[in-house]
Amino acid sequence: MGKKDKKKTRDPEKKAALAAKKDAKADKAALKRLAREQDRLSSLSIHDDDREDAKAIASNSRNGGGEDIDSILESFRNRTKELTSAELEVIDTPFPSPPRGNFTWTLCPTNGLFYMFGGEFYDGAENLVFDDLLRWDPDYKESQSDDEGDDGNKTKENNLEPNNNQDEGNPKNFPTGQWTRILSPLPHPPPRCAHSAVFHNDGIYIFGGECATAEKYHHYRDLWRLDVKKNTWEECRSRGGNPPAARSGHRAVAWRHYMILFGGFHEALRTETRWFNDIHIFDFQTFTWAELQYGKLARLPPARSACNMGLCTAPTESLFIYGGYSKLKNPNLGGAGSTGGGNKSEGITHVDCWTLPLKSLLNAMGKGGGITGASPPAWERISRKGEYPSPRAGTSTITHKNKMLLFGGVLDSEGDHHRMESVFYDDLFALDMERKRWFAMRLKKASGGGRRRRKKKDSEADVENESDEDGCESDNNDGLDDDGDAKNEEAISSGWDIGKLKHDMFAFIDGDGNIVYEKIEEDNAGEDDGHSSEKKESDEKAHVVEVPIALESDTKKNCASEINKGQKQKPNLVTKTNSKIAASSVMKVDVRGLPMAAARQTPLPRINCASVIRGNILYIYGGVLEVGDREVTLDDCWSIDLNKRDKWCCIWPGQMHCQVWKGIDSDNDSYISTDRGDSDNEDDDEYMAQFEPMDENEEEENDDDSEIARKKAKKAAKKEKEKQKRKGIKHEIKELNEKLGIDNDQRSPLMGESVAEFYARTTDFWNNEAARTVGQTAADRGEPLSAKELNREGFQLAKSRYEELKPILDRLNELEEMQREAEEEKKSKKERKKDRR
Repeated sequence: MGKKDKKKTRDPEKKAALAAKKDAKADKAALKRLAREQDRLSSLSIHDDDREDAKAIASNSRNGGGEDIDSILESFRNRTKELTSAELEVIDTPFPSPPRGNFTWTLCPTNGLFYMFGGEFYDGAENLVFDDLLRWDPDYKESQSDDEGDDGNKTKENNLEPNNNQDEGNPKNFPTGQWTRILSPLPHPPPRCAHSAVFHNDGIYIFGGECATAEKYHHYRDLWRLDVKKNTWEECRSRGGNPPAARSGHRAVAWRHYMILFGGFHEALRTETRWFNDIHIFDFQTFTWAELQYGKLARLPPARSACNMGLCTAPTESLFIYGGYSKLKNPNLGGAGSTGGGNKSEGITHVDCWTLPLKSLLNAMGKGGGITGASPPAWERISRKGEYPSPRAGTSTITHKNKMLLFGGVLDSEGDHHRMESVFYDDLFALDMERKRWFAMRLKKASGGGRRRRKKKDSEADVENESDEDGCESDNNDGLDDDGDAKNEEAISSGWDIGKLKHDMFAFIDGDGNIVYEKIEEDNAGEDDGHSSEKKESDEKAHVVEVPIALESDTKKNCASEINKGQKQKPNLVTKTNSKIAASSVMKVDVRGLPMAAARQTPLPRINCASVIRGNILYIYGGVLEVGDREVTLDDCWSIDLNKRDKWCCIWPGQMHCQVWKGIDSDNDSYISTDRGDSDNEDDDEYMAQFEPMDENEEEENDDDSEIARKKAKKAAKKEKEKQKRKGIKHEIKELNEKLGIDNDQRSPLMGESVAEFYARTTDFWNNEAARTVGQTAADRGEPLSAKELNREGFQLAKSRYEELKPILDRLNELEEMQREAEEEKKSKKERKKDRR
């Protein structure tokens, strides 16, 4: 009580001065830690021999790593408040860190640069949402001079091809270009992800999006413009018409002097999630909004988010919509034990394609930007022709020469016990919007000149060789295969299911610095899940290594144990001292058991990666890959020449193997962890000391450190309690099933059955039991039972069994309902991310 009163009577001026001093020191320390972290990550990716210990990597995250990132972002925001003009900061690392998903990556055609804004990063415990603006120059070389000016508006018309002559075995030689952080003065948009971005007249326009963190969940409906010449933001307030409702996961394209926006979703705590199928148009000249109004009987695409949208300019200007995701209430779905159905929603992966003619849209648009009395253009649904992709959501989309290109995606299905089973894809498709036909864009085999049968003139030979190499009927097809015209079926895609994902991405680092391995069942190791050819290739390259026994420690001296002092010691999850781990084509382990990346020839499967086309080169960057409950945010970058299509070129291999996943407690039974400990390693202590607070006055920081430690301990205790609760539920269900043998439905009532219903269903079984016991005794006495008496005795046996199991079944029903609610909560989190893919 005395302490509280003392704090209340503290001098406010002294308190404010102390707070300001701490903030200044925190900003200074954050910038220094950022520089060290960038240098460390750069050395990790370039020099595999100098790879730091995994515990040091995780210690940065554990010892306030999340707070460090937050403080760094906050320091950048504070700096922008004092700016009067934009400032540029070159990023020392090859690519931005930390990685992020659901950001926008926009090409500026006037200077050939790529602009990235927003995004989010989830590490299993915290979701970070970004508001920083970054710019990538893919053509930058170390030897090039810096006299081009800070505006970055240089012309690159003659240098649009990436350098594909890098040494694939040495990441140091990858032509990674140069990333620059743009610090713009106020105003600028707040943090967000899953927004839209289009380019028009030296400006990048972003609309909507969401900010989903532990503190808030908010959808936006604002429109901002980035001036790429001045590197400044301005909010575009409507001068007429109503802007679209707040949403994320929508799609937008620029057409003439308009921006066309479609779809999306909005989620709120007190209202049901809503999906959209409306069309909104923003006029760049008049800064006015307009919405196309349709009658109740009009044929429209169903509402959806995360769809694919493309713009076709020939033979007529049209808008194309394909795929997407939404949820629809299914009255047949109800809770456990329910008899009257329910109002639960069922996820839908859309595979329909719609087109909207835009010429008639001009007739509906007035000169002032509004909608006239003319009828809006009618939607038309088109059938899938050619070699079209299998059902999937989360694909990346980009339009190129009237072709809508799709890459990646995932198909989710609900398995046993409400668990989500996902298959991820890594293939590329093209929808020729002129011919309304799909093509599978596979890599072409290198031609060996086998078709040349006789000597020809040079000109004729050149024509034939060009035809053989491109495999297309004309240059206008951009490498689309001829056999796509003859096919009219779904393409065969060898997706990566959970078994293949676990085999190929078998290790990661947890929040305590332990190396964690996926638990791979023996019966899954030899299964053929429909992608045997790809699996055989992986198996040929795979070899088996042993985890060094030195990595397995019986003690834990890291910061997590210090925070959890007084709590029960966390058990060592290692079950074998010679655990076998397969080294796949995705990752391998070094001599110390640390995960490291393996060189790949093609990109990993993924969802929601960023894609941009410059010239004839397709670039893809980032995305998300889910290995069970573990979410891997990818940060690799690849390119492919759409004309040649002979190989994928890796621009940056990424640092996925260095990421720390803190959500391991959610599914502990699926992993094997090596408790590495500190083992009094001076190198580790020296490395971890780099991330200690750098304040001069350590006494002032003690209280803050103690408070942070208490909060972490409370959070860790809560997670441990929830984990033990889930584990206890699973154990109790298994124990009750084994002990009572209730898996035999003839001897056990079903959920919700009455005693009469139970006997009616199992009459023959219980009457036979009565005849074998009571009836045999009566027959030995010379008094055989009648049919009526046999039925009565059988009913008594069934009733006795029912009363014996009724409390157990009620408890099982309660436990399964608790388990189902936990799975539903986990599923809703995953589907929320899917809505904005």
